[in-house]
Amino acid sequence: MILAWPWFALALVLPLLVRFGLPPLLTDKRGRTRLVHDGFPLLLPQAGQPVWCMALCWCALVLALCRPQWQSEPLIHYQASRDLILAVDLSDSMRTQDMLDEGEQRDRLGAVKEQLKSLIRARAGDRIALVVFADHAYLLSPLTEEIPALLRLADELDFDLVGPTTAIGEAILLSHQHADLTRPTALLLVTDGRNTAGNADPLAEAKRAAAAGIRLYTLGVGADPDTFAGVQFQAGLDPSAELDEPLLQQIAELGHGRYFRARSQSDLAAINQALDSLEPVARPQTLYQPNLELYPWPLALAWLLLMWPARLRGAAPSWLRLNRAFWRRPPRQPPEPPHA
Repeated sequence: MILAWPWFALALVLPLLVRFGLPPLLTDKRGRTRLVHDGFPLLLPQAGQPVWCMALCWCALVLALCRPQWQSEPLIHYQASRDLILAVDLSDSMRTQDMLDEGEQRDRLGAVKEQLKSLIRARAGDRIALVVFADHAYLLSPLTEEIPALLRLADELDFDLVGPTTAIGEAILLSHQHADLTRPTALLLVTDGRNTAGNADPLAEAKRAAAAGIRLYTLGVGADPDTFAGVQFQAGLDPSAELDEPLLQQIAELGHGRYFRARSQSDLAAINQALDSLEPVARPQTLYQPNLELYPWPLALAWLLLMWPARLRGAAPSWLRLNRAFWRRPPRQPPEPPHA
C-alpha cells in the first residue's frame, strides 16, 4: 500500500497549531480570549464528542486526503516480439558427464537445462515452445509466454521421456509444423549426436523450414579430449565422437543461422549472450501498474465518527424525523355509518 499524496500528512498537526500555536484574536465579555473563524459555528453540534473520537476523525480525514492506494502487479507490454522454439536432444549420450562447471563435472543434459532456463528467463515477452527428441520428436509445450510453466517443464527434462536414439530430422519437421509463420521465428536445435532415427531427412527439413522463414541455430554439446580433464578421457578417447558437426553446420547455413559448440558450462552462458544479439530480446514498451483507491474507507470512518451513535437521535435529518412520526401515528378509525 502507498500514499499518492503523502505531503497531506502534514495536516495532522493543524489542530495542535490552532490550539497552542496561533494567537487569540478576540476577547469575549468575560475577558476570555478566543480564536475566531466563520466556520467554527459549524463545529458546535459536535461539541459533545469525546476528544479521542474527534482526533481519530481528523486522522481519518487526513489519511483520506493522502489517497492511500493498493498497488497491483505491474502490467508490462512489450514491443513486437518473436517466437523461439527450443528442440532438445534427450538421447542416452546426453548422460555423458563431460561438462565442467567451475571445476565440477556434470552430465550434458544437466548443463543444457541450466542454459535453457537462463535463456527462458531472459526472453520475457517472447513466445517459446519446447520440443524434445530421441527415437522420435514430441511437442512438450506449444508457443507460450508463460515463463513459470516453461521453467518447470525445462527442469523436468529427463532421459526416460523419448528413448535412446536421435531423430534430428523429425525435430526440425515438428518444429516447422508448430511454428507461427506470421511472426519472426527461430529454432535452436541442441544435440550431442548424429541423426540415427526417424524418417525425416535433416537437410531436407532444414530447407523447408528456411523457405518458410524460420531461422535455424544449432548447438553441439560435448567436450574435447584436450579441453576436458576427466580421467576416463585421458587415454585419447574423444567424448564427442558421435557429434555430427558437419551436419549441424549445414543445417545452420541452410537456415541462415549459426552453429555453436559448447564444451563447458561457460560456453553455454556465452551462447546465450550471442543469441540475444542475433535474436534481440523484446524490450518493455509500456509499464502500467493499476492502483486500487482506498480513500473511501478512511472517509467512511470519519463520517461514522462524526455521526456518533449517542447523537444520532438528535442529529437525525428532518425528513427522517417526519418519516418516523408518520409511522408512529395511530391508525385511522373508519368513519361511523350515518344514523338512519
